[in-house]
Amino acid sequence: MDADPSMAARPSPPREGLRALLHADLVAAQAPLHFGAVLRAWFISPQVQAVWLYRLSACCARRRGLGLLSKYFNLRLIHRYGCHISPRARIGRGLSLPHPTGIVIGIGVQVGDDVTIYQGVTLGVRSKGRSEYPRIGDGVTLYAGAVVVGGVTVGNQAVVGANAVVTDDVPARAPRTPEGR
Repeated sequence: MDADPSMAARPSPPREGLRALLHADLVAAQAPLHFGAVLRAWFISPQVQAVWLYRLSACCARRRGLGLLSKYFNLRLIHRYGCHISPRARIGRGLSLPHPTGIVIGIGVQVGDDVTIYQGVTLGVRSKGRSEYPRIGDGVTLYAGAVVVGGVTVGNQAVVGANAVVTDDVPARAPRTPEGR
């Protein structure tokens, strides 16, 4: 299958401030944005906590001298939620992890904006000797147990069903049910 042409020529997302990313993640979690609700989301919502721990880990990994703090946030994410998201993975704004348990995202994975990832999803390499990681487009939904491995591209607005194993490119806005839903 041919990849979505907009994905191949897409430049890397601009570096945004941590505050802008956290705000976009709150919007994706459909949390109210007043001060009390933000505090409640941080202390109660596993969805928000997991995404923010990843964001803090990634932010510290990019700064010189904060590698140990990055590892602390990453280990906290692993031990608390059983979720391993590499701080070197490039993930766009508006990430939603409704059930963050068991998610694995490798070092070289690129994820677009407004992506929803359910529990048990794996994004990584196909075999040890190769360093080809998947690229996930904007607005993609990855349902529980999906596995996307190798240098594949999942196009914008695509849906990957539960327990699917993706080893080939997925075109934009696909797959849907035969009725088009």
